[in-house]
Amino acid sequence: MFRHVLKYGLMSLLRTREIVFWTLAFPFALTTFMYLAFGNLFETTEQFHVIPAAVVQEGENEVFTQMLQMASAEGEDQLLEIHETTREKAEEMLLAGEVKGILTVGEKPALQVAESEMEQTLLQMILDQFVQYQKTITDVAQIHPEKIMQAVSALTSQSEYVEEKKSTEGNQDNIINFFYAVLAMVCLFASFAGCDRILKIQANVSALGQRRNMIPVHKLKSILADFAACEIVQYSIVILLLVYMKFVLRLELGDDLPQILVLLFLGTSYGIIIGIFVGSLPRLGEGGKMGVLVSVSLALSAMSDLMISGIKDSIEHSLPFINDINPAALITDSFYALNIYETDERFWGNMISLGAGAVVLTLISYFMVRRSRYASI
Repeated sequence: MFRHVLKYGLMSLLRTREIVFWTLAFPFALTTFMYLAFGNLFETTEQFHVIPAAVVQEGENEVFTQMLQMASAEGEDQLLEIHETTREKAEEMLLAGEVKGILTVGEKPALQVAESEMEQTLLQMILDQFVQYQKTITDVAQIHPEKIMQAVSALTSQSEYVEEKKSTEGNQDNIINFFYAVLAMVCLFASFAGCDRILKIQANVSALGQRRNMIPVHKLKSILADFAACEIVQYSIVILLLVYMKFVLRLELGDDLPQILVLLFLGTSYGIIIGIFVGSLPRLGEGGKMGVLVSVSLALSAMSDLMISGIKDSIEHSLPFINDINPAALITDSFYALNIYETDERFWGNMISLGAGAVVLTLISYFMVRRSRYASI
């Protein structure tokens, strides 16, 4: 009988258009639109790129020329991409956006820009640094000419007093948090399937519920079979979405695949149990229960940074216990922990919180359904 209930539970879920849309079509469409909107925003705005700059020779300044050659030398420390040209051509390139600024080589080096952004600021810093070097050398030559070579050597050499060390190999792109939140939302949207199935065993809600209450099957077995049907469908959907994000859109979601699979399994399970819990509430119609699920799912997803970045961090600083009981926040934080931290302590702590919350809601839901009695149908 368990297999029979499981089979028809799967068939019923796959034929329910609303559930298929909200848990399958909508997340894929949302992910695609989000990727098209700002999938490469971090790379274009936060990562450093070599700055294209035009160089116009209007005089002799061997030191400044050497400095520009050093800054444009190919390698890991390359800062500039130099285009030596005439004044007219340089201005055309600047207006067309082909270069970020025009560096004039002469007795007094100068910089010309068309706008004020990060690249232009860096060009100004390079020019200011050279002017400072030049002034220092001039002052030393006037006051202590015997120390001129010592000053040049000190300015041209770079001493490093700190050792560079990566804190993590993970993806630190803040934009990726939005996609973590989409996966968390899909896990919570599994509640629609859980609510649909629990409504199907309540005799006061549907004719199917009346028939199912007449068959000699324990309610716990029916609930477990329906839960298994929901889990199979919802877990398959979230795995398909993960594959789409990771291998089609090529988002860096982390390489700890076993832990990610555990996380998504617990996440979808929690979502289904939320649906069962809300579906078990007395004195609330089917439409009201679905409305509660939509509101709760979107609210919890919003608090996990789905709509606006920084909300979860604000909650963490003001009311941290909310993040500790918000399944969406726990799911996104678990993805972040897997991607950033070298240890799994934070991840497994979140898994314990998810599991504990799911167990509590399961027990409450079971006792509510178990105590249901129908004097007249």
